Amino acid sequence: HCILQLGYFICRPSFSPAMRRIMAVSMGMVVCIVAGCMRGAPENDLEVAEVAEVLVTPEVLHMGRTAYRKYCVQCHGYSGKGDGTSATSFDPPPRDYTDAEIMNAITDLTLAETIRFGGIDRGFPNMPAFPHVNHDELVALVAYVRSLSRPGLASVQIGTVE
Repeated sequence: HCILQLGYFICRPSFSPAMRRIMAVSMGMVVCIVAGCMRGAPENDLEVAEVAEVLVTPEVLHMGRTAYRKYCVQCHGYSGKGDGTSATSFDPPPRDYTDAEIMNAITDLTLAETIRFGGIDRGFPNMPAFPHVNHDELVALVAYVRSLSRPGLASVQIGTVE
């Protein structure tokens, strides 16, 4: 469909109403995608499917204690006070897991993320990442670490950390 306007032929394609709706929806989707990309990355790039309450049983604590001795005791010490054999060489020092005031300010999910991905993004450059720890072991480890400042802990709130 062409028209003569100001001495020039201007050709405009002629689209059916259905095609115009499809194009409008497509353009809207492109705008939304671009706007989403320009918002910037979230504070952390983790996606949490759902936060679930996990009961802390003696079996969970045993699994957590075993994982703690395997991965954490060198820096955080057997009692969790941040006094492991490697602790003196770190600045900042390893966290004292028995200090309830400090530990109560940290969510279970944050503990899990820090264990899985390391502490560099949280101001603890000496905390290594443990990406190989499976989900059940991670939940147990969070439960055990949390129990060091909360004797009688009944549950932890944690989701899927990926």
